[in-house]
Amino acid sequence: MILKSDLKILIDSHKNSSELINSYINRELVDQILNEKSELIIITGLKRTGKKSVLYQLKNHYSNAAFYVNFRHPGFYGFDQNDFFKLDEIIESTESKILLLDGITIMEGWQEYIRQKLDEGFRVIFTTSNAGVLNNEKGRSLTGRYISRVIAPLSYDEFCAYHSLERDESSVLDYMAKGGFFVPETNRDEFLGQLFDDIVVREIGLTNGIRDLRAFKRLSLHLLRHVGEMITANQLKNILGIKTTTTVVDYLNFLETGFLMYYVPKFSYSLRKQLVNPRKVYVADTGFVSTATFNIAEKSDQLLENLVFLYLKSKFTELFYFSEDGYCDFIGFGKDQAKIAVQVCATLEQDKLEQELNGLLEAMDFFGFKEGTLVTLNQTDTFIRDDKTVHVVPFHQFATQK
Repeated sequence: MILKSDLKILIDSHKNSSELINSYINRELVDQILNEKSELIIITGLKRTGKKSVLYQLKNHYSNAAFYVNFRHPGFYGFDQNDFFKLDEIIESTESKILLLDGITIMEGWQEYIRQKLDEGFRVIFTTSNAGVLNNEKGRSLTGRYISRVIAPLSYDEFCAYHSLERDESSVLDYMAKGGFFVPETNRDEFLGQLFDDIVVREIGLTNGIRDLRAFKRLSLHLLRHVGEMITANQLKNILGIKTTTTVVDYLNFLETGFLMYYVPKFSYSLRKQLVNPRKVYVADTGFVSTATFNIAEKSDQLLENLVFLYLKSKFTELFYFSEDGYCDFIGFGKDQAKIAVQVCATLEQDKLEQELNGLLEAMDFFGFKEGTLVTLNQTDTFIRDDKTVHVVPFHQFATQK
């Protein structure tokens, strides 16, 4: 239990803290949420990606029309289900009809409370790091009433804005090494290493009831060291000594639903072939790779490919790689239609040129594209073959396209 007077003081202190909005950059997700019509929006994603800052910015936009509560504040220790009616009285006194709730899912009875507020005509936006909060019986009572939006670490554009950097090769290399998490500059690698461990073990492993956490962490680190490479569950089972392929498949799924790892399948019109062919693995933030790799300079191709993946993931509903006679890194789909073909090569050299172009041109021919893109670290060029044009662009230009 908590006194209503103490609860009011606590919430008033949140009003002051929301002024910290001025210390944050504008997140791209904010505009998306402002344009949504749903009565219930869930902001989820990895920890330390800025979920709180999004709520701050929404509060700043809505002003007095929104009521903000940070349930993660230590002052809420002792708050229980019976205290929600006191919170209701405070909300009623403000006449706000939009609720911004940070971390409410740690409170007992949060599902019933949100359902009640929706029935009363409120719009509710809340944050959680647990992707499975709506999978239990009580959470499923909100099915059909919400949309979910995932906040990722800073995009390249946001990273440059946050650190006041020019869009050039230098900032790309900086972004590639540091990543987009809000972590201290001092001991960044150590901090990111601990964050990765916390996400794997606590946020994903324990949440999903994984018993062999050592094997799960071993698999996670292996994927981290092999971003941009092909994987199969059977291959991973043999390499890592995990007992069954089914266990590996479960682990891979947990890492993806936990927003840490992503997998790109080979393009095929057959769903079965998509499932049986090797997939390529990517990580949510390349900053993690620097904590697990001795020399990231040797992985420039894979890391740049990972950055391109993260950018394309934010723009297209589905991504595939294309592999026939040649190979193309990404085919982006939107509304069940192929929209773009992208090849990635950090440094385009003469001995690589034909291989990279031929793979891209084959994909362009297959999907009927007249134009394709080859992304590099710092090179610009144009190649024309018959009626097809390949634009060679550096990542800092490619990733700032709207």
